[in-house]
Amino acid sequence: MTNVEKALGRKVKMYMGIPSMGDRSDFQFLTLRLLQERYKDYVEFVYPSDCVYRIFHDHARNAIVRDFLETDCDVLWFLDADIGPSKHVLDLIVNHWDKWQAAGAAYPIWATQAGQQYPQILFTAYKGTGESEFGTTGIRMCEVLTEGQEFVDGLATGCMFLKRSVFDNLQKPYFEFKYEADTRNIIEGEDIGFCLKLMKQGVRFFTDYSLVCKHYKRVDLLDMNNYTVDFAKERVRAYDAEIRPQIQAALDGIYAQGKIDAAKELRDKVSVHKQFSVEVEGPALAPRRTASGLILPR
Repeated sequence: MTNVEKALGRKVKMYMGIPSMGDRSDFQFLTLRLLQERYKDYVEFVYPSDCVYRIFHDHARNAIVRDFLETDCDVLWFLDADIGPSKHVLDLIVNHWDKWQAAGAAYPIWATQAGQQYPQILFTAYKGTGESEFGTTGIRMCEVLTEGQEFVDGLATGCMFLKRSVFDNLQKPYFEFKYEADTRNIIEGEDIGFCLKLMKQGVRFFTDYSLVCKHYKRVDLLDMNNYTVDFAKERVRAYDAEIRPQIQAALDGIYAQGKIDAAKELRDKVSVHKQFSVEVEGPALAPRRTASGLILPR
């Protein structure tokens, strides 16, 4: 007997909340069919008469919560139109129902972190708070592992499960963008604000890192190239910083013992290692390319 069967004695009724401009990934359609078949004995999918709530995201999510609370469904699944969930994502419900009020799965985004110059791939799981660049309370991204389960302080709303009890004492509007007064730049997204509200209520998010979702976006391939180059260089630099002192310490020890031949052999390895590190900064990996540096056909 599954965890959810023990807790409810019946199927879970799950309300599908899919904010969308009308476009949804083909992968999502396929995955939802597979999920409905895989979990048919445990989860009843309840679709609204109209799956499309147009942006802005905060308006769409608030409208979906309103519709969800008017039903007798047990849980709301926010699933953004460009998210492809894992084929086992509903294990969060079937096997862990009694552990959480809020749960979800992380997914990659393409964004520039505060203090960084270039965009990079980040994962949407958060732990701890701090002051944002706008002087407001922010929430910090955490490391997303390849496996394991834990509670985190926040998840993005693209793949999030919320039980009815979450909204019992939550003040409206549940989701809300916050803007800088002069520029009208967004200083707090609707998902981060929602997570901060739940933190104040003592509600944390259960997640399983083996269930990371796909995220279908349009990206600039030049930015992706630059990110790949930077990532590779950084990994080599980190390896060099870790290994070089160990090799040098071993070399010094061998010299101290008077083992000249062994010292020469290790010294050659150090030279190769050093040359490799130097080449990483030069021809071994392509340099960054900017739009102004490209040669375009006439």
